[in-house]
Amino acid sequence: MPSPMTSLLIGVSLIFVSSLTGGVFAFPLRVRRRYGVEHMWCLAFFIGYIVLPHVAVQVACPRWASAIAEEPDVAVVAVLFGLGWGLATVCFAHGISRVGVSLGYAIIMGLATAGGALIPLARRWSGLSASAAATVLIGIALCVAGVAVCGHAGILRERGTSPSARLAGARGILFGLLLCVLSGLLSACANLGFEFAEPLAATLVAREENALAASIVRWLPVYWGGFATVLIYSSIPMSSGRSWHLYVGPGAARDLALALLMGLLLSLTQIPYGMGAGFLGRLGTSVGWAINITASLLVANMLGVVLGEWRQAGRAAKLWLVRGLVVIVVAMGVLAVGNALAASPAVGPSVN
Repeated sequence: MPSPMTSLLIGVSLIFVSSLTGGVFAFPLRVRRRYGVEHMWCLAFFIGYIVLPHVAVQVACPRWASAIAEEPDVAVVAVLFGLGWGLATVCFAHGISRVGVSLGYAIIMGLATAGGALIPLARRWSGLSASAAATVLIGIALCVAGVAVCGHAGILRERGTSPSARLAGARGILFGLLLCVLSGLLSACANLGFEFAEPLAATLVAREENALAASIVRWLPVYWGGFATVLIYSSIPMSSGRSWHLYVGPGAARDLALALLMGLLLSLTQIPYGMGAGFLGRLGTSVGWAINITASLLVANMLGVVLGEWRQAGRAAKLWLVRGLVVIVVAMGVLAVGNALAASPAVGPSVN
């Protein structure tokens, strides 16, 4: 078994792989030509959350189906969380279109960070030392604060460079805010589904299956629910607009390749996170989730800087962006310390 420090480094590294792909996975959408967003979204989800994970788990953990058959109630709960997560992606798209990218992203990421981290933390609260619990709570609070500061920077940027932000009110900003809140709350369902599917992995580990391979099994029912929602959502416009034929024909091969790339990136936003959470120990799905979400925001903003999205922003917007990114980096450090404290033998009073 690796030492606690080695496990921490491996876990955080795997989570950063997920964060990196989470920050860039949507880039193929920006360069598509023939496919609509719904074509890309549906195909990418099918590849990233159905095809690739099932191939991987069949190779690495061939007895996965028997674990799900033995724990049908657990699988159903995970599927329901997956349905909620899929609905979050739908609310995300429509909410962002009404309130703007930066404000919407700040609301969604802030709520997703808090909800996805605090609920697993509450389930493992018993037995935590007071110092570990306090440190993790401070880290989560800093994550949410960092997301809010980055969101404020984005609002300042859009106010100075995008007239669409001023039109948001006429397009139903209150409804857009509601959709963003729903998206943020429901986005946590991905992590909660993984959290509540833990008995599936435990069953396989008890049969001497590899623990890392077993962690992939925890994602499968979550993916089933998520893809079902996305498939229904994508099928409606493609059927009403009779645009299914866009999947074939001149130029389709290029967009198909982009969808394949997007699907690969999507699979890497979840599976390495699940493995990394395992290395982090008992608070992996709490600390790991907060690190994953905020690091994804860090990557997305850095990519935006590289691509010139902040070139026309005012000095105040850039300063707020730097402040937000600094807070996020500090928050991840605090969370790492909290996770290390939780992994150490308790010294002093617990928080029972």
